[in-house]
Amino acid sequence: MQSASPRTGVNEQAFLRVLVVYHEAFATRDRARRLDLLAASMTPDAEIWGPKRVFAGYHEISDKIEAFHKNWPECRLVLTTGLNTFLNAARLGCAIIGPDGAVRASGEAIVELADDGRIRRVIPFWEALPPLPAEWPGRFAPSCQGKVEGAA
Repeated sequence: MQSASPRTGVNEQAFLRVLVVYHEAFATRDRARRLDLLAASMTPDAEIWGPKRVFAGYHEISDKIEAFHKNWPECRLVLTTGLNTFLNAARLGCAIIGPDGAVRASGEAIVELADDGRIRRVIPFWEALPPLPAEWPGRFAPSCQGKVEGAA
């Protein structure tokens, strides 16, 4: 795998190669095969940050994937966007697709690669961002919420 230089970062193809293997790990129900795929795509100390806990290492991540299959029967994790990359991190869209092809959940994730080109950390965000808190100072908020200047 390609390693990242602090100045140049990792190209999109390096991310895509490792993400395919990571998604294969999420797709397989066979624990031994899944552990092999996790070892190929993630570092031994890799983490997936959940909303309430961190899953660290191949066995905990494999257990998380097993729970995914129980909680989302016959569903699969898919990539829904291209990658926005910076150095060794990428922001991407993801979704959980049902057996009928319908999107059951969608969100974004930040994926960080280690120097050896494998995934070090995945931080998924499945919930939509809430509106600005009412007490947030107006001078630090857009006057026209939701509109981006120059956008069509």
